Amino acid sequence: MSKKAAKNRKIISPRVMIYLVLTAGAVTMVFPFVWMISTSFKSSLEVLSARVSLIPEAKKYIRVEGSREQVEFALALEMEGEVTRKEGDIAGRIGGELSGRAELQAELSNTFSDLRLEIEKLFRHRPPEDIREASARLGEEAVRRLRASGIPEVLAPDSRTYFLSRLLSLRENLDRLADSTPAPGEPVAVVILAGERRGEVISVAPGEVIRKRFLWENFKKAWQAAPFARYFFNSILVSSLVTIGQVLTSALAAYAFARMKFPFKEPLFLLLLATMMIPSQVILIPNYAIISWLGWVNTYAALVVPFLGAVFGIYFMRQHFETLPQDLFDAASIDGCGRLRTLFQIVLPISGPVILTVSLFTFIMIWNSLLWPLVMTNTPEMRPLQVGLAVFNQESGTDWELLMSASTFSILPLLIIFFVAQKHFVEGITRSGMKS
Repeated sequence: MSKKAAKNRKIISPRVMIYLVLTAGAVTMVFPFVWMISTSFKSSLEVLSARVSLIPEAKKYIRVEGSREQVEFALALEMEGEVTRKEGDIAGRIGGELSGRAELQAELSNTFSDLRLEIEKLFRHRPPEDIREASARLGEEAVRRLRASGIPEVLAPDSRTYFLSRLLSLRENLDRLADSTPAPGEPVAVVILAGERRGEVISVAPGEVIRKRFLWENFKKAWQAAPFARYFFNSILVSSLVTIGQVLTSALAAYAFARMKFPFKEPLFLLLLATMMIPSQVILIPNYAIISWLGWVNTYAALVVPFLGAVFGIYFMRQHFETLPQDLFDAASIDGCGRLRTLFQIVLPISGPVILTVSLFTFIMIWNSLLWPLVMTNTPEMRPLQVGLAVFNQESGTDWELLMSASTFSILPLLIIFFVAQKHFVEGITRSGMKS
């Protein structure tokens, strides 16, 4: 290997490692979001299933008295039940003789688990009349696999005879069930899997069985399960008002700290920055006492007024205003512009990316705030979205698919805003740290 190639290899290796670490970090951060979206499209049974899958599985439904019910073919459940019964019989008889032989125990359990999974896959996309030959073949393959596993060789004669007879009975019963499949066009028996009618067997025409993978109606159910329209209105109104107020107050204060001279300017600015280190929970009770004294509890004023000024916006915009050339302000002064006119007609128009960045940060912060709105509101009409989600989480119980659907559409506005404004967002962060 040449010296040049070795040098390039030394340079590339750390870079590749950095990319791998960043990629792993990105996947780790994105995975919960992807899982939330995936769960939004699943049924309640699939969410609570022990089998984990990122992509929702195909499910079967029928319409019963105007409502949609998840079902499974009765024949499929009978075949899976037969496999489970035979597994229990065999394990109960030969389990003691297989103790200490972990590989044989695992093979026995895996074979029956795989057989149930294959039966489920067999009925997933095909009607019962099309699975006769395939289901019979599954039984034969399972019996052949267990006979060749080495289990019969370690069993006592009586246990071996019982083991082989149970396998033969399993294959015969699966063949018998496969032969009972209805003819094409005949009604098929389905079993309701969830709800108040769980376990009820219904005969339906094959065309009435609907197969769906992604349940878009989960979003409609979640939206109708709580007054989310009101929650969205409150969040949009409060977030917009606070964002506008913070941009105005931050611009005025930042301009004063960046371009005006007055006594104790630097100590005041440091004191202002020091307030960022005070946890909001520490001043929660004093703030509540003030709001209660003003009579603002459970009003929009309590959600908006306390956040009309923010230290972060002042600091961020001050950093940007300090990077602007002094010649710009000298020219404005010569043209007769005062402080406010210079700020609103010259400085702010050329500070669009920075203003957009402060607005985005502020909007996201208010949109996601939970503790303060939870304390300040006590009626559904005043709840913002995050408080509504928290209440919905308590009321929905184990309807995780509805909770994930509600969480998904609650963050959609933030995603849309960010992707639309991400170019200006990055530019605003870059500008705030530049020096002239």
